[in-house]
Amino acid sequence: MVERRDVLVKEARKMFVGMPDLLCEMKLIDALQRLGISYHFQEEIHASLEKLSSVEFNNESFHEISLQFRLLRQERHYISCDVFQSFRDNQGNLKDTLGADVRALLALYEAAHLGTPKEQFLTKAQKQTISLLTSMVDHLEKPLANKVRHALQTPSFRRMKRLEARLYIPLYEEDKEECNELVLELATIDFYLLQRIHREEVKEICEWYHGLESPRKLFYARHRPTEAYFWALGVCYEPQYAKARKLLAKFIATITPYDDTFDNYGIWEELEPFANVMQRWNMKEVEQLGECYREYAHFMFGTMIEIENALPDDIARRNVDTIRAIVAFNSLLFNLHFS
Repeated sequence: MVERRDVLVKEARKMFVGMPDLLCEMKLIDALQRLGISYHFQEEIHASLEKLSSVEFNNESFHEISLQFRLLRQERHYISCDVFQSFRDNQGNLKDTLGADVRALLALYEAAHLGTPKEQFLTKAQKQTISLLTSMVDHLEKPLANKVRHALQTPSFRRMKRLEARLYIPLYEEDKEECNELVLELATIDFYLLQRIHREEVKEICEWYHGLESPRKLFYARHRPTEAYFWALGVCYEPQYAKARKLLAKFIATITPYDDTFDNYGIWEELEPFANVMQRWNMKEVEQLGECYREYAHFMFGTMIEIENALPDDIARRNVDTIRAIVAFNSLLFNLHFS
């Protein structure tokens, strides 16, 4: 499967050369991103988007403008919403004639969610496209109807990338008008290869967590290493970020019982010295705390030392100091709340 995937990646790279038009190139980038395989083509996509940022918008193609606007804004290129000017009526709303092109309307719906609070047209466009798409979705034929329902649930850029890939692969497959068989095969193989990696990682996190003595003594706390890993997976899913993903999962799994210590267990007289120890990151005073507080402090300090040792010295100092500051700040907030 790895060998087949590598062959498909090489073949897919050739697709960026000699695209028939700009819209086809943008559709390819959009598909690669939604299918979760864009990390194989970072250089090609970056070059394409740099070119897109300097290309004038096609004022005659509503679909093309909407897709170009969204792809650029997703990558933090500032594009004025004035590019939609020719598609507004005298009241600043969408022209009625635009409702006939469902795919273009869907593209604008996705683009409108990347607007800023001051861009009133995009705010209006959100409401209008939601209303129009909702009213027509039951009358559309598959696969377009399924794509519209999927988008109306949550805009694509707000979705967790791994979940979006899992849900979008069958939508892409059934859309014969848009589907590229090579890209589909690559997405399917790559998803299962990454899933295998992620399963091994979550197994490692669970074995690490349940192999520690301190968490077992925190009987009142939520023990959720799997959810912690899933959270980290939402931050970065690519295989090259495995180390960062596992370290982040360990930190999240460690910080969760901290919240439970204040919400479900402690009383103020015990929490105050505990919060002070954590706020000052004072390992010397840990043994003076009560049993559960002492066990949690050992758990937290031990995890931070493990993370620090896993990172290069310069990176470790910056990142671990940041994490310690977060813990200290949380302790201060709890202190202020209870006092």
